Amino acid sequence: MIVLENDYLRAGFVAEGAEWRSFQEKLHGTELLWQADPAFWPRSAPLLFPIVGALKNNRYRLGNQEYPLGRHGFARDQQFTIIEQEKSQVLFQLTSNAQTRVVYPFDWRFEVRYRLYQKVLSTTFLVTNTGTQSMLFSLGAHPAFAIPRGEETWEDHWLEFEFAENLTRHFLNSQGLFSGETQPLPTVGRILRLTRTLFEQDAVVIKNMRSSRVTLRSDAHPLSLSIEFPGFPYFGIWSPPQAPFVCLEPWCGLADKAGSDSNQPPFEEKEGLLTLLPGEAFQRTFAVTVEGL
Repeated sequence: MIVLENDYLRAGFVAEGAEWRSFQEKLHGTELLWQADPAFWPRSAPLLFPIVGALKNNRYRLGNQEYPLGRHGFARDQQFTIIEQEKSQVLFQLTSNAQTRVVYPFDWRFEVRYRLYQKVLSTTFLVTNTGTQSMLFSLGAHPAFAIPRGEETWEDHWLEFEFAENLTRHFLNSQGLFSGETQPLPTVGRILRLTRTLFEQDAVVIKNMRSSRVTLRSDAHPLSLSIEFPGFPYFGIWSPPQAPFVCLEPWCGLADKAGSDSNQPPFEEKEGLLTLLPGEAFQRTFAVTVEGL
């Protein structure tokens, strides 16, 4: 495991999927990241590329051809190359190859830089179109934070949004596609209490909210985690039944809509899809801050 460390935090990463696997606050030695127990979910913080969420029938149509592509894309299962490594930062890189072109016919470079400073871990994504045609893609993160910790309970936890706003939840069906059903989230001011019933119908998906910072807090202790994600227009919150973690997910992209048409929708009509011209690059950064130490 590749380890970044300073006086406050220790973070670990692996080259497979360029995945974040450990996040410890050093004062008490507490592990803050979910440790990928397959009894609930065998991942800690997978990267979502070149799509976010599920495609209808796990396929998409580009021009006259259809391609198979599984939920959240393939980057999380690819072996990244380590380009730079220092005490406080590491840079991973994945490039298009013969294997990826079978399911995603574009040429690209995907770089992920993790940087540790003070009580903050930042993640910077840089996608570059290295081909000769316009590139269509989505991008997102899926970090899972371990709760409860110590003597606290799941019900002790709540989310604090940057702004008080009326948030609408967009529901997913059993295939992970948007059903078209929506519902107001039960926020009180800036606060959303975490309850098990909140996740009985899969993830909570929020589109285009004003807040670009969400803080995970507990009634049982002062330690909190704040995730800042400017430039990510969508946000997911997810936890499987009875799982001891919650995922806080900044996204640039969304799953497909279920719809009623049996034909495969054109990829370029996908909601939230991004386009890069040849030679162009797309960059986004999100950061997690540990507070209350």
